[in-house]
Amino acid sequence: MLNKEIFDLHAQDDGIYLSCYSEDFKEGDVYAFLKEFGIVRYDVKAIRNFLRDKKTCKICSRNPAFEKDAKIIVSISKDKMSASVKIEPPFFAKPWPSEHDVLKTLEAHGIKIGIDNKAIQSMIARRLADEEVIVANGIPPVEGHDAWIELIKDPDKPFEVRDDEKIDFWSRSTIVTVHPGQEIAIKHPLENGKNGVDVTGAVVRSNTVRNIEFSFGEGLKRDEENSLLLVATAEGQLKNERGRLVILPELDIHNDINFAVGSIDFTGAVKIHGSVQEGFHVTAQGNIDIHGTVEGADIDSQGVVIVHGGIRGMGKGTVRANGDISLSFADQATIRSGGTILAKNSILHSRLYAGRAVVALGSGKHSQIAGGRIEAGLEVSCNILGSEMGTKTEVIVGLPPEMLEKRKVFTTEIKRCEENLEKIEPNFILLKKLEAAGKLDDNKRVMMMNLTKMKFQLQATLEAMQNELKALEENLALVRDKGIVRVKDTCYSGVYVSIRGLNYIVRETCKYTSFIADDEKRCIVLAPFDYMAGRLGG
Repeated sequence: MLNKEIFDLHAQDDGIYLSCYSEDFKEGDVYAFLKEFGIVRYDVKAIRNFLRDKKTCKICSRNPAFEKDAKIIVSISKDKMSASVKIEPPFFAKPWPSEHDVLKTLEAHGIKIGIDNKAIQSMIARRLADEEVIVANGIPPVEGHDAWIELIKDPDKPFEVRDDEKIDFWSRSTIVTVHPGQEIAIKHPLENGKNGVDVTGAVVRSNTVRNIEFSFGEGLKRDEENSLLLVATAEGQLKNERGRLVILPELDIHNDINFAVGSIDFTGAVKIHGSVQEGFHVTAQGNIDIHGTVEGADIDSQGVVIVHGGIRGMGKGTVRANGDISLSFADQATIRSGGTILAKNSILHSRLYAGRAVVALGSGKHSQIAGGRIEAGLEVSCNILGSEMGTKTEVIVGLPPEMLEKRKVFTTEIKRCEENLEKIEPNFILLKKLEAAGKLDDNKRVMMMNLTKMKFQLQATLEAMQNELKALEENLALVRDKGIVRVKDTCYSGVYVSIRGLNYIVRETCKYTSFIADDEKRCIVLAPFDYMAGRLGG
């Protein structure tokens, strides 16, 4: 607002007159001053003369039709969450509205919430004309939030790789496995909103929120201390079955093991309805059942392994099992079993290690062992051994190689522990004597504590390994005087047979033959195929 010390307006019967008390103003200041006092019709020529001469002049005639009172215009937003006021200015001789006038006008329009008195006072003091000013605001509602479930372990989440990350695509797995006590999901409870109110006092409702509960089946439960937490109670595969989380103790895969599925590391049994492709691995604490083939892959089971389609090793990968291994055929494969390896068809150019027996006695002529090296604790039996081409084929029967390797490890570790105990003992005795004599300072006391701890640890380790070695020796004793190689059809020349350290090279083709060790003569002798059948073998 321009100061009245610069301009002055006064009315006479013949018109309105403008004068000034200072010459320090611009043309725009004059027009703003006139607008502020509601004078919108004036003599432009007279204004120009006033600007030039700075002398009092008549700027317009008196017209009662234009000499109006101020008008307070109230506008309410569509959502009724705000209200604004615009003042159409009065003729200069008429009074400006007061704060009270504005409040009464707002009341008349039903506005009673969130009135901003400071904004009203400011527009009155500034004589703000023809401009909308927000003078009231409602209280907006506070939005609530739905309850939602956050999956800590998501069975459907795609495998993520950062741009700068290197990943072994053969080793990765899309199967999600979990362990007892592992956190699977957490529930974020709903948060109710808070209603608001508009400028008229009407309630503005907050949004409606929805609750949601865990949907889960076997192998899962709510945590006992925190009911908002879902935890696993069993080992297995976490799976989403139509929105319901479950843990499956057996992994059932209806595809090949390839890049789409990834390698498998599972705590239970695994059933694969396809094949395991080159470079991938399947590891399980339970049994592994593969309906297709194993092609240059690693298979490792704490139980048994069944490969319905056979094993194409391609010189890569190993099939291992603590228990038996059954297969259709083996070609350039490496197979290790703690029990028996049973092949329906041929075993070609492969390395086999079995704690008990290797058996290839299928119904057809393809049940043949040719090429490679076959080792078994008790027995190797097949329809055909070697080949007409004289393919180098080694068969070793006797003490199981895995047991011999374990015995070697245990023996070495036991000796190391005993040597360390012998080194500790003299120092330990000396420190005990110093302690009894009261001559043990702080450094020596710490040394004695460390030696005591080390001694107990070595004694515990030694006792555990001695017990393991004893059990191993008992198992070895059961097979130490046993061992046989059986060939039901033909054994070709060139085959190398070793039984309990006694060696034999087949010089001439023979049929329906067993190779056994003659301990008295210290050599291997030939016997009929059914010799001691069911007594020596696995």
